[in-house]
Amino acid sequence: MANSDPAILRKAVSRLYDAFRESAENVGNVSSVDISIRQHQTMSLVCRLTEDKPTGVTLKELAEAMKLAPATVSELVESLVKKDFLQRIQNPEDRRAVQITLTDHGQTLLDQCIKCVNGLCEKLLSELPASERTAMLNALEKITNKL
Repeated sequence: MANSDPAILRKAVSRLYDAFRESAENVGNVSSVDISIRQHQTMSLVCRLTEDKPTGVTLKELAEAMKLAPATVSELVESLVKKDFLQRIQNPEDRRAVQITLTDHGQTLLDQCIKCVNGLCEKLLSELPASERTAMLNALEKITNKL
């Protein structure tokens, strides 16, 4: 059973996850930044959501996208604001509303992490023959679409 298809996939996902995490931790001064994976995910999601809403996202929108309680997301955002990765901007139309965006420092960190992880992906893919690479990428795309 150890060599079953699900076990092989689970092992590959686990090793890729560890390799990506380790790769991201070694970006520039990231190891001294002390950022958790959940904080990184929060920053990445804010980046993605603000592509469509450059003025920022609300805490409620972020919590819904993360499928977490607003209080949990509020703590994550607060920790990232203290580290100067996220900022809260008062909504000019509603003084009670706050928009969340990446700071320049946060965007720089994300860009460095993406560059590092992309480098790891390119290295791993370059070790496969073209036909295997294409088949694997097609399969991963199908899996991703199912998720």
